[in-house]
Amino acid sequence: MNEQRLQTDILIIGGGAAGLNAAITARQAGLGVIVMDKAVIERSGHFAGGIDHFAAYLETGPDWDTSDAYLDFTARSSRGATDLSVVERVYCSELKAAIQRFDDVGCTLRRKDGTFFRTQSYGQPGPWWINFNGKRLKPLLAAAVRDAGCKILDRVVTADLLVNDGQVCGAAGFHIRTGIFYVVQAKAVLMTTGGTNRLFQNPTGLSFNIWMCPANTGDGEAMAFRTGARLANVEYLRMTVIPRGFSAAGLNALVGMGGKLINGKGEEFMERYDPLGMKGPRYKLVQGVLGELKAHRGPVYVDCRHLDPEALQHLLTTLGYDKDTLPDFFAQKGIDLGRDLLEIATSEGMQGGPNEVCGSGVKIDGDCATNIPGLFAAGNSADQCRSLHMAFTSGIHAGRSMSVFAGKNMKNAIPVPEYQVKDIRKRLFEPLEAERTVSWHEFEDVLQRILSEGMGPARSGWGMKIAWQKLADLENWQNQVRAETYHDLCRTQEVYNMLTVARCMITAALHRKESRFGQCHYRLDFPETDDHNWLGQIAVNRAANGRIQAELVPLNQRPPADLGV
Repeated sequence: MNEQRLQTDILIIGGGAAGLNAAITARQAGLGVIVMDKAVIERSGHFAGGIDHFAAYLETGPDWDTSDAYLDFTARSSRGATDLSVVERVYCSELKAAIQRFDDVGCTLRRKDGTFFRTQSYGQPGPWWINFNGKRLKPLLAAAVRDAGCKILDRVVTADLLVNDGQVCGAAGFHIRTGIFYVVQAKAVLMTTGGTNRLFQNPTGLSFNIWMCPANTGDGEAMAFRTGARLANVEYLRMTVIPRGFSAAGLNALVGMGGKLINGKGEEFMERYDPLGMKGPRYKLVQGVLGELKAHRGPVYVDCRHLDPEALQHLLTTLGYDKDTLPDFFAQKGIDLGRDLLEIATSEGMQGGPNEVCGSGVKIDGDCATNIPGLFAAGNSADQCRSLHMAFTSGIHAGRSMSVFAGKNMKNAIPVPEYQVKDIRKRLFEPLEAERTVSWHEFEDVLQRILSEGMGPARSGWGMKIAWQKLADLENWQNQVRAETYHDLCRTQEVYNMLTVARCMITAALHRKESRFGQCHYRLDFPETDDHNWLGQIAVNRAANGRIQAELVPLNQRPPADLGV
């Protein structure tokens, strides 16, 4: 097996929005950068196929269009699960730089006349969503990264981080086509591998036909956890509303442009679930759909027939920015949104922050640093950085912070522990060599069934403990998972990491003995929200004995009575 050794200042694992923005920023500071991605950076990550919205306050004059309004909204919406000091340093301080970055790479947020097309949804006090054509955003970002002189390791799967004397000093992985084993030594490492998808059964029955990117399988969270890094907010189940039978993004466009949810009786029903009705948070929209179906008032539809022709045309155009085939789906079904109702359903679950201003993943501070020296996180891998607006800003901020860390703390990278390299390599390639009987497909299918039954929209301590035991039984089969090709080897790594995140998710959910954010964490045995005892984040980490431990971390937030909904 061939092996390559590389050395750099900054190693970025994951070539999505956060990773590429960090790479550009670190190169601007004069540092050497390697980006390692298991796909190709031109089309990897959540918005690989395009995106149509970016959240921003623009300080145009109204009270709702300010940083204070954004922080106030974040405090109320995150209900104690987001650190406002981190948001202020990571998002607010970098927002102007992020908007400029769009212009710099050639994918402006502005219309031809220089203005922004802005819409309002998900409980925002004003139209913060900037609608734009992000179909070419990812290739343009990738071109800027390559032009900046970063070294790109496309199709290289990261197997694990390397740690020397408590400090992260690099990572090891393999090429998904050639099998070349890579060892990268670095002064600082950034984790930007996105959230954790494919954990739950899909309504379509197709594991890769999901709302978000199927390649994002909690790899960064699992690797960081194994080094001793803390994870936060991982108990929350994230879902959305999708066209029935077709997993696709687009809810923001449908709601922001004025679409209405109606039940089988023709009733608008969202005000039963939230005073803001259709302007309520995403999880409330999901809760409303689930509630109507449970009450046998389905099917549920989205009604866009009342929109004026110009707004409807804009809606149809932007729906194709997120997922090319969604307009094709409408065409093949004979659905005309100006004439027909669109039947909808809820998506599969994923492990993720409960709303657009509350993330989950590796716990970071205001420098995007973790509790492990040398390890940073940004984007959907981090607990504060949900959605594109935070991916851009946290990537830029992490690039700055890592540049300072690498420049101040060491002239040379810490040596790579050879015993760890040997152990990772042995563990990594074993599925190719051993006689094994379980496919990664089968392993993943069982994992999804366990999580769907025990960690879905309605949970209980009893059900979660059963799920935990079933995961322990499943783990006994881990050394029987086989890989016939290097692509299979990538999938085995994914299911191992999904299993790690699933265990962390159950640990955190068992620890939080209350309900919060509707179906995101609804416990049948503790159905009420208890701000007095549970306001804050549940943080999990790996103890010295290998067990997962959880604790409540209160954040410096306003009193519970002022949090609102």
